[in-house]
Amino acid sequence: MRYIILFLLAFEPLSAAYVLKQGKFVSSEEVATSTAQEHYAAAVKAYEEKNWKELLKQATIVTVNFEGTPYHTDALHFIGIAHFHLEDYELANNHFSDYLKVQTALKYFRETIEYKFQIAEHFRKGAKRHIAGVASLPKWMSADEDAVKIYDEVISALPSDDLAARSLLGKAKIQLKNEDFTASIETLQTLIRRFRKHALAPKAYVQIAKVYLTECQVQYPDADFIDLAEINLRKFRQDFPSDERVVTVEHMFYDMQEVYAKSFYEIGQFFERTKKPHAAVLYYHKIIKAYPNSRSAELSKARLKKLRPPLDNETSQ
Repeated sequence: MRYIILFLLAFEPLSAAYVLKQGKFVSSEEVATSTAQEHYAAAVKAYEEKNWKELLKQATIVTVNFEGTPYHTDALHFIGIAHFHLEDYELANNHFSDYLKVQTALKYFRETIEYKFQIAEHFRKGAKRHIAGVASLPKWMSADEDAVKIYDEVISALPSDDLAARSLLGKAKIQLKNEDFTASIETLQTLIRRFRKHALAPKAYVQIAKVYLTECQVQYPDADFIDLAEINLRKFRQDFPSDERVVTVEHMFYDMQEVYAKSFYEIGQFFERTKKPHAAVLYYHKIIKAYPNSRSAELSKARLKKLRPPLDNETSQ
């Protein structure tokens, strides 16, 4: 990775000349040509006109040249906005974080948190971050981890706000995507506890059902999963009996039953192949009793008709 970064940096064209300012090299485009107030006014005008490149230029000039002025803090916020609309979400998040670190009353606190939430949403939906966090390098890296951190920031900053509920749901979806099933369920249960009457609470129940179904499909189906999924379905019916999505959760629970029934049926088939029909019969009966509406129950009934072992002998084996 280090050599790739060095290679890319070696061929990165210089976009502007640099000048020495207060012992540091800065881009000539960042050198102030007017007063702090005039550059800030130009930034505000660019913001109103949605000229994001000009906003970035003018706000950057303010932050580079006028750190001790009252315009500096707001300029950090404007740089974040410019990068956001230019679809460089990593740089936008970095500047919004710098803005929030300022230990004064922040004029744009709520708006900044809203932007951070939107950045996390873009990352969750596939937006990438720069290689090694270097702005001049391509945006190739997964930003799932960054999204989770941002969601946590939003939840901490506005714990009772709608944005916190939406952040909990977004975080849980990333955890599911990364197959962190236990964490995903815990996050969704936190959403339900904190926001019991929120519009996203029913969606959290649906998402929990999805997590359990996915977990039993990608891992060996643990008996505890289906019990917990049934508890989730029962609580959903209790809390939101009229919600049409209860049917969706019921269907996912039946799909889970199919997974479990199929796993038992495969064991029964194994015992048949290894000439142990009595053991196979025990599994077929178990499927019919536990999952009577499953496809595997129908197959089990068909196998029992062929095997037809005496029931008295089953218990003695």
